[in-house]
Amino acid sequence: MTNAMAASARVALVLTGGGRRAFASVRGDVIQVTNPATGAVVARVPADDDMSVARKFVEASRAQRKWASTPASDRAACLRRYAQLLKDKANDLASDITSEMGKPRTHAKAEVLAAARRVEAIVDIAVSENLAPSDDDAASEIRHASKRLEERVELEPVGVVAHVSAWNYPHLLAAGVAASALVSGNAVLHKPSEKTPTAGARVESLLLEAGVPRGVFQACQGGPEVGASLVALRGLGAIAFTGSTETGANIARAAVGDVGGTGAPKTMMELGGNDAAYVRRDASLDSAAVSIASGAFENAGQGCCAVERVYVHRDVAEPFVEKLIDAARNWNSRTGDPTLAETALGPLVDVPAARRVAAQVTEAVELGAEILYQGDGHERHGSPAYYPVTIVGGAALRGSARAFALTREETFGPAVAVVVVDDDEEAIESVNDTKFGLTASVYSSDEDIAVSLLRRLHVGTGYVNACTVVSPRLPWGGRRASGFGVSLGKEGVLFFLNAKSVYARR
Repeated sequence: MTNAMAASARVALVLTGGGRRAFASVRGDVIQVTNPATGAVVARVPADDDMSVARKFVEASRAQRKWASTPASDRAACLRRYAQLLKDKANDLASDITSEMGKPRTHAKAEVLAAARRVEAIVDIAVSENLAPSDDDAASEIRHASKRLEERVELEPVGVVAHVSAWNYPHLLAAGVAASALVSGNAVLHKPSEKTPTAGARVESLLLEAGVPRGVFQACQGGPEVGASLVALRGLGAIAFTGSTETGANIARAAVGDVGGTGAPKTMMELGGNDAAYVRRDASLDSAAVSIASGAFENAGQGCCAVERVYVHRDVAEPFVEKLIDAARNWNSRTGDPTLAETALGPLVDVPAARRVAAQVTEAVELGAEILYQGDGHERHGSPAYYPVTIVGGAALRGSARAFALTREETFGPAVAVVVVDDDEEAIESVNDTKFGLTASVYSSDEDIAVSLLRRLHVGTGYVNACTVVSPRLPWGGRRASGFGVSLGKEGVLFFLNAKSVYARR
């Protein structure tokens, strides 16, 4: 057994754990993808193995050195062409997403266009902030200079980046890493989820079409064993991962394991969440209900920062719940065939995902919670991968969030729990009563109070009168079991750069 194969075997469990990122079937050397809305096989994609991953790494290492020496303006131009190709081909790319993971076509197209904007924004940040080093521009900053000594920082690409991505936003997630890593002079080995292999292949082909040299960005297709081979490669400069907390912990341990060899790669993790919103008694209930329903039900609740818990002040609980139910009915009325323009909510990514949500809701009811609203189930829509929009409430949920999987674990489906609280203090305590820490929202007519409450919440991103907004201009990352490190923004580009201190004596 080669060293690479042995390392792969040691971390073979890395990408097989449970959690929100389920996998399609991989039979032999072919990935087979099933449309969750119809049950039809929609893609068969050749899978990589240990040896092909190793070959791609060697090719990426060679290509990266030349790419890093390419003028930053040329790298930026390639990425801007990539963004334009995303716009030009948005309809076709959206169709791939819809057929592979069930996202309504209108929303899938919106994702692709958002990916294009993300690329453009990241490239602009890297260029304007001098974060794109090359042979003709060291991307340096003088920190101190005297008559005898100059002290400066120079930024260098980390090298080859392993990106293990997720299926819920296949183009958007790929765009953030691709833009940040490539504009700063790195190469990327991108493992798309085997739920969305076509999207991953299209990212590679679009970048080639945009002028990025062969070998600089390569898709590594396959199941858990391919992901394990990828993160076990010795000599990686960085690992970026989006997925479950369990899998992320395993990858982190695998990455640290080579400290005594070629060195541990920089590692960034965006993991699970059980995100909460708090509706104060001074909130605009109409807008809060519409916003929270969107945060809970868009993409069938399959968002990293989807709203899964809602805490509402007792004084406004009854009218707010009525308005939230009205908003849920609206989402239910637009559930259906994801290929139709009028559809806003399609199936979950697969049948096991729908069953997992159902199990959480069933458990909550068995423990004393109540279903306040539930839409139409799969009987109406023809596929067991559909799960109805669901609102769960009742006094049993209060003060015992960790007793319920629905309020303790990541649901990743169109179900939300509503809990009544007496005041701000109880709300803060309840929002923080979780192992996760990705995002949280406060709805209030007093922005100053809302911001002061957000500062007490243990999350990476806070919202005032909003939720699920992700801007390419701000860093994105979680705390506690929701991950570490950040993507996006200036900070996200810096992750793919190493800082070198230089002292020049005169």
